[in-house]
Amino acid sequence: MNWESLGALSQLLAAIGLIPSIVYLAIQVRAQNKAHHRASLDMLTTQWGDLIQTVNESHDFGRIYLDGLASFDAMEPVSRIRFGAYLLRVFRYWEAMYFHFEDGTLHRSSWKALQAQMADIVAYAGVQQWWGTRKHWYTDEFRAVIEAIIGRGTGQVAYRHYGVQTGAEQGADSSG
Repeated sequence: MNWESLGALSQLLAAIGLIPSIVYLAIQVRAQNKAHHRASLDMLTTQWGDLIQTVNESHDFGRIYLDGLASFDAMEPVSRIRFGAYLLRVFRYWEAMYFHFEDGTLHRSSWKALQAQMADIVAYAGVQQWWGTRKHWYTDEFRAVIEAIIGRGTGQVAYRHYGVQTGAEQGADSSG
């Protein structure tokens, strides 16, 4: 065996030895990415809980919320600011979830469930009135998502049993 053959053999052995290292590294990176994705979603879940807590902790805000769903335009200024600030947080949360879906962090089934929630809430006239005043604050991609949901009009009237009608229901009552 000459030096050339010995050099080629050593390079082959080094290459073979490198393969398990690369596989191990790939497994570690994948596990780290999954952990990062879970941490990201855990943070977003906590943020959603904080948003819901806002409505639950204050009788005053609960009333503002229901009034705002019915008509943002009819609210007195201070209530309009509070309701608008709440919706700003909700829509920012949804926007973040949309981008997590787009980059593969959020599973399709979770995004579908979130879209149902979004449809239920944006079905209300007050939310649509607020959206008309603030949609320019959001990315083009997310605006398209919300506009498509509004266009479909598929909300399941989540707050009907609280006496709040959607924009479509309000229009039907006034025209009939």
